[in-house]
Parts: sequence; C-alpha cells; structure tokens
Amino acid sequence: MLKFMRLAVLLSSVLALGAQAETEWVGKPFPNYDVKNQNGDVITNEKYKDKWVAYYFYPKDNTPGCSIEAENFAKNQEKLEEVGLEVVGISLDDVESHAEFAKDFNLKFDLLADTEKELSEKLDMVNILPWPHTRRETFIVNGEGVIVKHYAQVNPRKHVSEIIEDMKVLAK
Repeated sequence: MLKFMRLAVLLSSVLALGAQAETEWVGKPFPNYDVKNQNGDVITNEKYKDKWVAYYFYPKDNTPGCSIEAENFAKNQEKLEEVGLEVVGISLDDVESHAEFAKDFNLKFDLLADTEKELSEKLDMVNILPWPHTRRETFIVNGEGVIVKHYAQVNPRKHVSEIIEDMKVLAK
C-alpha cells in the first residue's frame, strides 16, 4: 500500500508540473527570432504578423516520432488553413537536414533551423541529454504575437487533430 501511495504522489506531482508548464507561457509574447528555414531564407516574426501560428518544436529530423508528427501536419494542411492557422516547425537541425526532411514529407511550411538555439533557449525548449535537441512541444500564437496555448506534452499521432479542435474555440 505504501508503494501505491508513493506512486500516486509521484504521478500527481508529474501531472501538476505538466499543467504548470502548459500555462506558464500563456499570455506572454512569443519571442522575436531571426532564423533560417529549410530554403536558407532568414525568417523573422514579421512574416507571421497578424496571423495565428502553431510553432511546433520537435527533437530531430527523420526520426520516428518527428516524422509521424510532420507527416500529420502535412496531411492536415488544408484543415489547418481552414481554422486560420499557419504552421512552423523548429528543431536544432541544420538547413540541409531540414531541406531533405521537407522534401521527404512534402512539407509546405517553414522549418526553422535553430542551430544556434536562438529561439529554443528563449522558450526553454533545449534538452542536452542524450544529445542536444528541442523538446516536443507546441505554442499557438495569435495575430498579436501572444501565446494563447502551450502543449507541453504531445502525442505525435494525435497532436494535429487536437490543435485543429482547439483552434475552433481559440480563434473565435
């Protein structure tokens, strides 16, 4: 029984931290950035001024979970546009890796190569173990550049449909 109680306390602590992480950023401005995309073009916040954007951070190009998530964003591009949402993917991979990843999965949205961790560190997205990478999290940012939703725990298979459903309420 004592083991069960310890497990219950541990689980509730983890869930509370996840809930705190999801609300910690809400209401704050999304940080300014100046990062190259998969085409080598420098992208800044200005490109997405007055637009709703899903900034999704993911660990690494061409890995199983990241490929599933990217493919789901690509397959649902039309539905995302219908709810008024642009998509931007971000990882620490370089421009060349992003270019190949975008080609392999027919990604029509920007993939930001945050190799210098400029944006990722501002949002505390960098993990260093087992290798430097961004955590799998997403920020929904409104047309004023304010974070209105933060997904701290993401299931790559279900995440895009969750975003679409949430946008039906958020963008009203």
